[in-house]
Amino acid sequence: MYKNISLYELGKLAQKGNENAILEIINRKKKFIKRLSYGNEDRQQYIILKLIEAIKNYDFKKF
Repeated sequence: MYKNISLYELGKLAQKGNENAILEIINRKKKFIKRLSYGNEDRQQYIILKLIEAIKNYDFKKF
């Protein structure tokens, strides 16, 4: 659904509450998240939570 949309645009949509945009960002970054967490499921969940928080708090108006 969001295959042709940039991460920046997905971030803006996610910040407005679009859950599908958040899921698309997570899916695109799944390998990176897994690598950061060393395959630990709890760490993966924590990183995803922090990613969602960061998207919600990011000031997209600066760029």
